[in-house]
Amino acid sequence: MVAASIVLSALVPLAAAWGFGSLVTAGRRVPFVVSLGVGAVIESTAVFLLLAAGIANAWTLGAVAAGGIALLFRWRAMPLALPALDPVTRGLFAAVLAAYGGLYFIHGLAPEIQPDGLTYHLGIVADYARSGALHAHPGFFEMLPQGMEMLYLVAFVFGKHSAAKLVHLAFLLATPPLMLTIGTKLGLPSYVPPAAALLYFATPIVGLNGASSYNDAALVFFVLGAAYLLLEERWALAGLCGGFCFAIKYSGALYPAAALLGLIALRRWRGAISFAAAAAFVAAPWIVRNAIVTGNPLAPMFNAWFPNPYFHAASEALLRTNWRLYYEGFRLAEAPWQLTLGGKLQGIYGPFFWIAPLALWALRKSHGRWLWLAAAVCAVPWFSNHGARFLMPALPFLTMALALTLPRPAVWAAVAAHAVLSWPAVLALYEQPHTWRLKETPFAAAFRSESEHAYLSRLEEYQIADMVRESTQPGDTIYFLMDAARAYLDRPVVEYWQSTLGERLLDTLKVASHYARADFYDVRGQWSPRDITGLRFRLKDAHPGEWCIHDVRVESGEDRIFNSPQWQLRGWPNPWELPAALDQNIASRWRSWEPMQIGMYAEIVFDRPQRTTGAVFASHTPVYGVGFEIYGRDLAGEWKTLAPEAGVEERVALEMRPAAARYLRSNGIRYVLAPTEYGGAWQVGRPLVEHAPLWGFEKVNERGSFVLLEVPE
Repeated sequence: MVAASIVLSALVPLAAAWGFGSLVTAGRRVPFVVSLGVGAVIESTAVFLLLAAGIANAWTLGAVAAGGIALLFRWRAMPLALPALDPVTRGLFAAVLAAYGGLYFIHGLAPEIQPDGLTYHLGIVADYARSGALHAHPGFFEMLPQGMEMLYLVAFVFGKHSAAKLVHLAFLLATPPLMLTIGTKLGLPSYVPPAAALLYFATPIVGLNGASSYNDAALVFFVLGAAYLLLEERWALAGLCGGFCFAIKYSGALYPAAALLGLIALRRWRGAISFAAAAAFVAAPWIVRNAIVTGNPLAPMFNAWFPNPYFHAASEALLRTNWRLYYEGFRLAEAPWQLTLGGKLQGIYGPFFWIAPLALWALRKSHGRWLWLAAAVCAVPWFSNHGARFLMPALPFLTMALALTLPRPAVWAAVAAHAVLSWPAVLALYEQPHTWRLKETPFAAAFRSESEHAYLSRLEEYQIADMVRESTQPGDTIYFLMDAARAYLDRPVVEYWQSTLGERLLDTLKVASHYARADFYDVRGQWSPRDITGLRFRLKDAHPGEWCIHDVRVESGEDRIFNSPQWQLRGWPNPWELPAALDQNIASRWRSWEPMQIGMYAEIVFDRPQRTTGAVFASHTPVYGVGFEIYGRDLAGEWKTLAPEAGVEERVALEMRPAAARYLRSNGIRYVLAPTEYGGAWQVGRPLVEHAPLWGFEKVNERGSFVLLEVPE
């Protein structure tokens, strides 16, 4: 009964999408799988609006779904236009589709265990289900487009995690029929589309992705949907599917952009306008949300273009580098091996694709050139992120080109070989160690004869989430020095790398541990008594290192002028974090988060004139040999030099660990989850655990090498 309710819950958003799509495509002779995609775009946008209004719950989401389902009784989509298949081809196609479809269904019905599904795809959905509103606290994954997660949410509120997974699986299952439709439209030989569809469907990385709550299999579906609609010259409908590629993930923006450029190059002006308007309609909500919440319409990326308080451009640059280098020493020449069998790029396509270069022979034909152009465009995002799944949108076009190249008997022999070699039990005989793929078939977990808790407890990530739930109260915020399995954790979480807050907390812990014995200085300027309304510290030299300020002290004779919350803080760069330099906590600091440039400054504007004789800031930066000058703003509002060459004095090392703990608590952190041997920022977690009393932390619970620490009041 539980499994049946999960399946029914997944069918709710799918049936609604089909209904909405049937209405929008009525009278346009669009196949039902394409209507499903068009309707999904409409439904996803409607769910976004409910979240934006803060009223998304089972009742309102159910009402949207009910409206879509009701349309099914009024409108009918056109059946598929499929190639005429002989009995042998039809039988082989059905057999492979049924075998792999059944395998994927069992995995999809089981609880989510794949990494990104645990941490953010369903973590975000679970947060939405609890709050009913868009996130008010920006994080890296929270600010990515979430078009598919909107559909997952409708299933999740009724059937939880597995129902959301099955929604994604449905778009994978709909892809082979869509490939058949495109192949027929292109006039390919009748055996080519079904063979190409099976080559795609049986590929290991495709099944792994489609049977989880990732979104790449859905992206492939919508790329193909947009391609079909472009071939049919349904410009606005194509724009909806193209815009939804962006709404699924940022790398999907390339596909509608390429299509639009193609229409412009062909001087199809009406088509280009209709396509662009429809795509913008779908993409705009996510861009507007990001602009309102963070000030960066493309958050969490492109922060150098749109500086903001929530994401560091330097961290983004490091992340982009990591996406291109999945392991140390990776070279593009290794890609064919790693993508087909090596497995170090997070998934494999299988050894069958060693013959992929044969598809170049298809360039002799016009259809082959079209397929290769589409494959090349769809492969472009892979060069910025070398993960295997980022090549999935190119795969259907590649398999069609390959099937077009081979003689008919060779094509079906290739399909049979690929299907056998990719079956999990066979793949296990020759795979490389630690290959990410579908493992044992979880029948018991899928049909709930084994409880979700028992099945998930095999996962270390779930064990950690379970420990946190046992040891904390609802509303307690936990700082994770690793990625959290948020899909199964109903606590507020701050992760160590996904926002400026997480990075500032990590930096503070590093300052108090790894950098505790680093050279530390006071940068001081003194002058005759003077009434000023503001103070500015300015950098005189450039250097590849960063500028930091731990504490600022404004002096009047021998007395300190105490900081006031009414003071205005300005600076370049990163003005948003300047309060950390004036919070009177030596462990926290302001950082430039970029190499030093001449003219960088940190500035205080007082709430009233102050009589001053000097100022000093604590910093590690003088170790680089750079100079500083200090300016004051007089009563007329003009900035004048007070100390043209600030002096530098070495400070005595201080015990900063209690101060670091106070900084965490001042930012709302109640607990820290610290890895001590591997995973996340374990190099920071280990000294926290080994010297917990010196920080003021109390060990609350642990699972293996992962320890939960309570932050003192």
